[in-house]
Amino acid sequence: MKENSAQRHILIVDNDTRIVAEMVRALSLRDHLQIHTCTNGADALQALQQNTFDLIIADWHVPQVDGITLIRHAQERSAETVTVLMSHYSIAEAQSLSATPVAHHYLTKPFAMDDLISVIDSIFPAITNHSPKVAHVLKVVLGGDANVGKTSLIQRYCTGLFDPTRAMTIGVDFHLYDLEIEQEPLRLVVWDLGGQERFSFARQAFYRGTQAVGLVFDASNRTSFYNLMRWWRETREYLPGVPVLMLANKIDLPRQISTEEAQQIAQAWNIQLFESSCATGDGVNEFFHALAQSAWEHLHALTATK
Repeated sequence: MKENSAQRHILIVDNDTRIVAEMVRALSLRDHLQIHTCTNGADALQALQQNTFDLIIADWHVPQVDGITLIRHAQERSAETVTVLMSHYSIAEAQSLSATPVAHHYLTKPFAMDDLISVIDSIFPAITNHSPKVAHVLKVVLGGDANVGKTSLIQRYCTGLFDPTRAMTIGVDFHLYDLEIEQEPLRLVVWDLGGQERFSFARQAFYRGTQAVGLVFDASNRTSFYNLMRWWRETREYLPGVPVLMLANKIDLPRQISTEEAQQIAQAWNIQLFESSCATGDGVNEFFHALAQSAWEHLHALTATK
């Protein structure tokens, strides 16, 4: 099924043929997606046993084999498969079935097709016909504890604005930004990994294809600094050869971590340290430019070895 690496294979499972048809119609304009459908759990299970899919979208209460069982089977077959659970019922009920999230994303029925498209585009961002000059797509991820300001960093970089009331990232979020490096037009896809421990299983699939990582801590919160060790180990496990940058955020607040203390860890890990404030904007552009530059150099290095 992987004969065309540019295409992503999606399996949609729902016994309501009208919903399936509408979902296929909504996604049919994206030529990088190959859509497969099943209207019962037994057929879907057989399809999962015979093929590996990039994405599974399954209704919870599909007949014969329920959606949660299908999702768990897909995850056992490939940790890189991204999963979406649909349901008319409360998603909190599904979440209560396990200490870890059942799926990477949830869609509560009825949902707008725009919501579905947003989820798909967040999982598989593609260069559109509206950006013909983009030569390369660089994928970078931001890791770090909850509330260290990753989402606000991205917002400040992409829009120049700061919203202190931003909600936490649920699992994974992404943002796009066009820029130039060495006169090459590039698209930076920044993935904001949910910092909560219960989202750790979901993060594994989203590390794939990453060219650079930014590890962020809150300079006014010592715990977030200590927890960088866990993020460093996770990054080295999934991305052993990918460049990593460290960022001390919220330097406008009373500091618990000095520049000197953070620099000691950065030197021990042989990575660069940056400092920023989402509130004032200081250091934000410099950090993202360095992250993009590192990703660009890593991509070139990979290309040169092939």
